[in-house]
Amino acid sequence: MRQVKIGLALGSGAAKGWAHIGVINALKKAGIQIDIVAGCSVGALVGAAYASQRLPVMERWVRSFSYWDVLRLMDLSWRRGGLLRGERVFNNIRKIIPETAIEGCGMRFGAVATNLSTGRELWFTDGDLHQAIRASCSMPGLLSPVAHNGYWLVDGAIVNPVPISLTRALGADIVIAVDLQHDAHLMQQDLLSVNMTPAGEENLAQPASWRSRLRERLGKMTHRRATVTPTAMEIMTTSIQVLENRLKRNRMAGDPPDILLQPFCPQISTLDFHRASEAIAAGYLAVEKKMDELLPLVRTHD
Repeated sequence: MRQVKIGLALGSGAAKGWAHIGVINALKKAGIQIDIVAGCSVGALVGAAYASQRLPVMERWVRSFSYWDVLRLMDLSWRRGGLLRGERVFNNIRKIIPETAIEGCGMRFGAVATNLSTGRELWFTDGDLHQAIRASCSMPGLLSPVAHNGYWLVDGAIVNPVPISLTRALGADIVIAVDLQHDAHLMQQDLLSVNMTPAGEENLAQPASWRSRLRERLGKMTHRRATVTPTAMEIMTTSIQVLENRLKRNRMAGDPPDILLQPFCPQISTLDFHRASEAIAAGYLAVEKKMDELLPLVRTHD
């Protein structure tokens, strides 16, 4: 009897991407064996570390980040193509993931990038692992594009934010997808009314839960953002997120995953890479919430 192959599709999400680490750790703890992993943008980075058995090393690295560590990794570029060269970050990634070929990974791996010249998606399923990661992570305007076979490649999120199709193409019978951008709109819309509750009213009934404290904090952040003109970076990244979400919903409607995990961490902004612990915890919790759906997959490999 042929073994059912379980695939993991890791979506884009910038700093929220560390939630993928929590998802993978929680799946492993639950006894769910992943056979195939495909990633887009930061999902390609975490997926590559996982496929090459280097995820624990990456987790230690990202958990050690302070705000200033993240700033030091940002090598501003005055050249055309992007605000950052990305050399400092990806030099560190080469040390964390010494494997150079996709074929050398311990499991089937693929990354998606966008061909800027044709507008079509490009799947990396063999060849240079680090070029695949770098191309998939090249957020337009932020990181410079990658030259490949006469074309320019940018972030795969432009065409395939959650690469379910690539995961199936690599041989997955069951696809677990991780969507990090489902809550991106909360910062702009749903939380605008949070501060309408009179101060202290909630505390009269019972101590504030962590969710209440989170909503209060997000409400304050949203109120500040409503009165302060957004930066060019905020405008660019939020606009990209809006487009990604529309595209993602359309693609999932036509090719839905078997199980959808949605880590909840709207408090983490695009470049908050120093908040790894929060993101990882959100990924872990997302798996716990879907254990009823995931438990049958444990028996699949028994």
